[in-house]
Amino acid sequence: MKKTLLLLAAALLMLGYVAAQPSKQYITVYAEPDHADWVYACGEKAAITLYAVKENVRMPLTEIEYSYGPEKLKAEKSGKVTTDKNGLAHINIPGRKVPGFTTINVSVTFEGKKYTGMTNIGFDPYKIAPTTSLPDDFMQFWDNAKALAAQVPMLTRVRYAPQESDDRVDVYYVRIQSYRVGNYVYGVLSVPKTEGRKPAILRLPGAAVRRFSGIDPLAYEGFLVLNIGVHGIPVDQDAEIYRQLENGSMSGYVLKGIENRDTYYYKRSYLGCVRAVDYLCSREDVDTDRIACYGGSQGGMLSIVTAALDKRISALFAYYPAFCDVTGYYYGRSGGWPHLFIDRSDPLIEQKVAVSKYYDVVNFARFLTQPGFYAWGFNDIVCCPSSTFSAYNVITAPKTLKVARDTGHWLYPWQTEQALQWLKSQFRM
Repeated sequence: MKKTLLLLAAALLMLGYVAAQPSKQYITVYAEPDHADWVYACGEKAAITLYAVKENVRMPLTEIEYSYGPEKLKAEKSGKVTTDKNGLAHINIPGRKVPGFTTINVSVTFEGKKYTGMTNIGFDPYKIAPTTSLPDDFMQFWDNAKALAAQVPMLTRVRYAPQESDDRVDVYYVRIQSYRVGNYVYGVLSVPKTEGRKPAILRLPGAAVRRFSGIDPLAYEGFLVLNIGVHGIPVDQDAEIYRQLENGSMSGYVLKGIENRDTYYYKRSYLGCVRAVDYLCSREDVDTDRIACYGGSQGGMLSIVTAALDKRISALFAYYPAFCDVTGYYYGRSGGWPHLFIDRSDPLIEQKVAVSKYYDVVNFARFLTQPGFYAWGFNDIVCCPSSTFSAYNVITAPKTLKVARDTGHWLYPWQTEQALQWLKSQFRM
């Protein structure tokens, strides 16, 4: 079990589900809330203790610079305080009038080098409402898109990879024709060498363009696992090819075609995920009553979307999902990755905002019926908690959220371990 969890953590790092923790600074600067859960009621003042630690000792008589304001937006106030003989200083943060997060940034300059820290405190986070709205024809649009895609034959091609297989799991590379003729979903399939139908997991990728290979560690837990890319690009090429694509034709892919709901880049990705479910359900060794989808960041986004679009999914994981409430900046507060609509001078902004509502994870979350496991941290500056709570709070399906407040765009091993145990309980394993 311990070996599997270590392999799983490594795989999460490789696939972009867990971002590496930053290296430890020589001096660590803290903004410590007086509430252990970092949560306050709207209007409630927060008392914050500031201190800097060098070589495990708080630094006395040290100047700390601070600023605070709404998450991801311009600071409302900044100042300086000096720690006392015990290395402590104190400031008060006024309560927010509406649910949301306040970011406290702190820094210390020592021997010419600046050391920084931050803390996000929540004000009634479970009451955060999304800024995006649901188009009247939202599900009709996606039902029509799925119906057209379903007419395209899968034309599946499967290649065995004996050099990547072992005595417990077989590895295959798959190509599946997707939502239109000539467009494909590529992936790596890990199949346990056990008898009978197996529970399956569709693993969905974080942002970027990358290679996938080898056995997925979850296959050692008894799951048939399909890791897919969502760019219509083979996943078994040299790393240099993906670097060239990422810096060339695939650069800025999250913005491609956003002026029109039928041409936006993520339409192919969303429908490709559904086609991957088609493939899993076509396999005789898959228990079609036990299929989960799983991902973090962009993968968390795709996990929620896939489960909302395809009820053959019976459970889902979503870690710090991207593309949640992306209209936040348009309405004057933080929005989810990829942080759209900050530039209000864009002449097409109204058109793009309207299109985004057909792709926003918040609107898919409204249609979830399957149980889900979710995890993120308050200090995530990539998929900020104002956005992820906006999606989580509209979910009416059974849901479990594991928050590690001090985490950024990464997870602790205990969160991954609890997710695995949760899924096993859902699938009666």
